[in-house]
Amino acid sequence: MPQVLGLADVRLTLGPVPPRDDSLTDQGSHGLAGYRVGIIGLGQVGGAVAKLLLGDGLEVYGYDIDPEQCNAAAGMGVTICDSPRQVNDRVELLLLSLPQSDVVREVCFGETGIHASDQRPLVVDLTSGYPTDSREIAARLAQSGQPYIDAAITGLTGGARAVPERILTLIVGGETDHITRARPVLSRFSSHIYHVGPLGAGQIVKMINNMVCAVVGIGTLEGFLLAAKHGINVQRAAEVLAKGTGNSIWANMGPALVPDPKPGGFYLGLMAKDLRQMSRLAMETEISNLLGDLTHHLYELMVRELGYSADVIDQIRVFQKWAGVRIDGTPCP
Repeated sequence: MPQVLGLADVRLTLGPVPPRDDSLTDQGSHGLAGYRVGIIGLGQVGGAVAKLLLGDGLEVYGYDIDPEQCNAAAGMGVTICDSPRQVNDRVELLLLSLPQSDVVREVCFGETGIHASDQRPLVVDLTSGYPTDSREIAARLAQSGQPYIDAAITGLTGGARAVPERILTLIVGGETDHITRARPVLSRFSSHIYHVGPLGAGQIVKMINNMVCAVVGIGTLEGFLLAAKHGINVQRAAEVLAKGTGNSIWANMGPALVPDPKPGGFYLGLMAKDLRQMSRLAMETEISNLLGDLTHHLYELMVRELGYSADVIDQIRVFQKWAGVRIDGTPCP
């Protein structure tokens, strides 16, 4: 059975855990030709992973509810299946790259879900889901002998853009044996794999990561706009932050913001979802989350203004309007 981490024991995910491996590994470099991997969810991340694995000589089977994503994946060489069950039938390892836990549950237990299959490949859930939901899903799968681990993703250059460079960071929760089994494939598209604790722990650390990123991002963008309004070159200000205590991914993004902000590669709506989950978990765990809660509400407002599928960097448009100045120093009506 999967290791289960109760909400009362959430603090354990940040204490001593099974030995981690954060080194660049080549365990997937040899012996994987012809290995059969399934990917359910062929969007930005899932599609990028599929393309890379195909290039490495693996066989990739996929499914997505969006016909356009399926057509794009088929054009790369992915064998498209009619259902999650059919993917599960054909593979040795199954990757899930989905928007949230409700979708994972449907893929696993819906009418054409993987539970109806006779095969039991290891499920690696890349979704930024909710840990309680993931543990419930894993427990149900375990009843029929199907193992499951959560492997949330992050990286210094975002998700999909980091895949071709093989520099994703994977934050993994689950049993050590299952992680060892998945590592040869996971190491094909990641440079760091952290085993942070039992099942669900990876998703908790991912929530923390995204909350910190979002909070710091808002502070950095507001600071940049203050600099712009005072006639200071924002790129120069970003260079200073990057060499000081204000350093962050947002500070390093400074050159990409002027004159026109470049896409960050992550949906604004997905970040709002992650912040919503963080607020929920903090409340259930009776942990203060003052800045996280405020940032969550700001993101919900920005999603209403810009739309779910807006890029996370598009939030700068809202802040520019509030500040009355663009990031390049020109007036914003």
